[in-house]
Amino acid sequence: MGIEAAYILARNNFSVHIFNCEQKSMCQIDSDIPLKQQMEKELSAWGSPTYLTCKRLGVSLERVDRDFVKVMAENLKKFPSVSFIDSAVDEVNASELTLVATGNNTRQSLIESLSNFVGKNKISYYHPAPMMLSYIDLKNLHHDRGDFYHVNLSRAEFENLCDNLIKFKSAYLSQLPPNEISLEKRASDNSLRTYLRPIFTEGERPYASIRMKKQAGVYSLIDFYSALSDEEQKSVIGEISAFHGANISSYSKIYKRTFLHASACLNNFFQVKNYPNIFVAGGFLGVGGNYENLMVANYIAYNLMREAEGRNLLTLPSNTCTALISQKILEKSVLNNMLLSLNYDIIKRDNCLKLDSSAIENFKENYYGKYFQRNNHLRR
Repeated sequence: MGIEAAYILARNNFSVHIFNCEQKSMCQIDSDIPLKQQMEKELSAWGSPTYLTCKRLGVSLERVDRDFVKVMAENLKKFPSVSFIDSAVDEVNASELTLVATGNNTRQSLIESLSNFVGKNKISYYHPAPMMLSYIDLKNLHHDRGDFYHVNLSRAEFENLCDNLIKFKSAYLSQLPPNEISLEKRASDNSLRTYLRPIFTEGERPYASIRMKKQAGVYSLIDFYSALSDEEQKSVIGEISAFHGANISSYSKIYKRTFLHASACLNNFFQVKNYPNIFVAGGFLGVGGNYENLMVANYIAYNLMREAEGRNLLTLPSNTCTALISQKILEKSVLNNMLLSLNYDIIKRDNCLKLDSSAIENFKENYYGKYFQRNNHLRR
């Protein structure tokens, strides 16, 4: 989202300094996107650099990955008004016009700096990623349905698994909230079998079962989340007979995610309240989805230019997806400590009949003047 906004600013001859630190992971998004066609119309109307690049290269916007972002970043470095610094930022200077678009695994030092401006109005939660295995011996696999499988554990194997998890129990676990479903905690409080409950089939009555989903030859272990180190996880999984000879494609991780409580921290233009030089966009607002975030990034970019010129900031027409998304982000509170998937609750059926992508073009043409041309491309 930061690169998206930077493109728009650079194309309009604004000086941009980008501090770029590659994220360890990117937000997952849903493959079934309601109103996808309408959102694409609006991205086209905005002249979104990312969307138009995807169209030109034949890349699906749902499948944008780190490699694509690197290509965008390399192209951005060609603008003479852009300074691209491959480094993280530890603090924010409220006297400089700044867009914070650091994602939901923002560095703790930067979060602490932002706390000087937003107080304690931020949210933290823990996001688990499963262990993934390949080359599992087929004789140990039991097919459930579709892409779902399971392997069975005897009572001795299950108890050995619990013993090993407790033995390796990480000090990091003490920092997790009580409801975090890590293997180590479940083993400690004797609730692990609830998550690894046995699956009985004809001739099979195991003591516990590990569920898996197969994707492109790799099996992700469902409800098998651990904060142990890679070596500790390798030791634990290696003692389960069904996985002898299997290859660990990736280890389980439990990431700490932090994002701003938008309704408490930001005004209607995505500026930090009382600090108009600081704008916030993207996953740091607790929002998942490339379509949604790109539209908001374009809106913020135009108001960044207006703020730089000392002009009044402007709101969007209400009959656009961008406006509905923006409103939802700014009104939302914490929803079960999870990323807000805007795909499901921003657009009500009654709104669908009123949406008009041309409102974006009219908005830009009428209110932003020199920033907009009829061909939907920002001037170079």
